[in-house]
Amino acid sequence: MRNFIVAVGHTASGNVGCGVNGRLDESNCTREIGTLVEEYLKEKGYGADLIRIDKSNSYIFEDCYIRANEANEIAKTSEVEIYLEIHINAGGGSGPEVCVTGKSEVANQYAAKIANALASSLNLPNRGVKTRNLIVLNKTVMPAILVECLFADSSDAEVYNPEVIARAIVDALIGVDNPNDGEWKLGWNRNDVGWYYCTDRINKYYYTSQNGWKEIDGEWYIFDSRGYALQNSWYYDEEIKSWYYLDENCKMVRGSKNKPLWLWIDSGCYDFNEQGQMYCDCITPDGYWVDKNGEWLKI
Repeated sequence: MRNFIVAVGHTASGNVGCGVNGRLDESNCTREIGTLVEEYLKEKGYGADLIRIDKSNSYIFEDCYIRANEANEIAKTSEVEIYLEIHINAGGGSGPEVCVTGKSEVANQYAAKIANALASSLNLPNRGVKTRNLIVLNKTVMPAILVECLFADSSDAEVYNPEVIARAIVDALIGVDNPNDGEWKLGWNRNDVGWYYCTDRINKYYYTSQNGWKEIDGEWYIFDSRGYALQNSWYYDEEIKSWYYLDENCKMVRGSKNKPLWLWIDSGCYDFNEQGQMYCDCITPDGYWVDKNGEWLKI
């Protein structure tokens, strides 16, 4: 049985640390949605723990640290698939987005699925998956995502429906699974979650993270524990101690022998060598400084 942690963002409405209050009250909305997500997951036979911090903060972002700590305590006695925190956005925009650190293939897969499901269910623009540096994403020990379901201060408020939102989130969560039992072919296959590579059609064998890096038709790929090729995702190789990036086609990005490859990824610019390794905390061969996280330093 897969276990999920469902957290509701901010403190209770009116308390220090509460969410935005526009056409929707974020704190109230997140509690409505979170309670339903927990309920629907349990109805379908999955484990779910709800984390909710109502009291006022005594220091800035206290509730964020408390939620992360509570999640980590749960993880000591239960194998948690993912930490999901629910929010309502602000700023006058439209549509759902899901925030990740960008460095967990599990979180990235769930994030993309949930963003798609919410956009489709609410008939709103899909703002996609965003890489963010957030306390609850950085301080939790398990893969984590933060879901901005829609905007509280725009016309999005007109389509707010906690049951529809919760159903979409749950359907996306339990739909992220191993490649399905449909018709398979040797080589690349695709379903609504992503790409996987079949090595034996009869017995339905496919590559997973246990197979490590695989060279296919001259390109390098890495697969997650469920068998899906990483896509638009960072990957840290523990053995080599290097970061890699897999592009929209699931291919490892690489420079050439005489020319490193520079790529803008989200808000940062990164450089990769001919083996696909990201340069970090050094001067690159073409003479640019990059920091310990690999980002180009504009100096």
